[in-house]
Amino acid sequence: MSEMEELRRRLEALEARVDEVMAEHTTTRNLAVGSDSDVAALQVQRRADMQVIRALRDTQLEHGKVLEAHGKVLEAHTKTLEEHGKLLGALVSGQVAMMEQLGTLTSQVGAITDHLGVTPPEPPREQG
Repeated sequence: MSEMEELRRRLEALEARVDEVMAEHTTTRNLAVGSDSDVAALQVQRRADMQVIRALRDTQLEHGKVLEAHGKVLEAHTKTLEEHGKLLGALVSGQVAMMEQLGTLTSQVGAITDHLGVTPPEPPREQG
């Protein structure tokens, strides 16, 4: 092979390689542009996500305050119910004691009227 043919062959190989490198460069550049666009979109999404997270945090703090206030109200309500329960228990006990005394008095009045031979008065009728 002559020197000229050798140079021509080498030049063709070099041109083919330059074409390959240029194609790779174009592909790489397109990927870089696409990646840049993807990164920008991810940054926008990240900012939006951070806003949502902050809003959720604020909402949770507000809910915590509301639950704390309701807890105090519930605690006071529970205490009032316990007090009312004790009072109702005392009233029931008093009512039972009064009914027992009334039963005793009724028996005693019955014994007195029997002893005296008197007919006891009719008890008042319940209105219904």
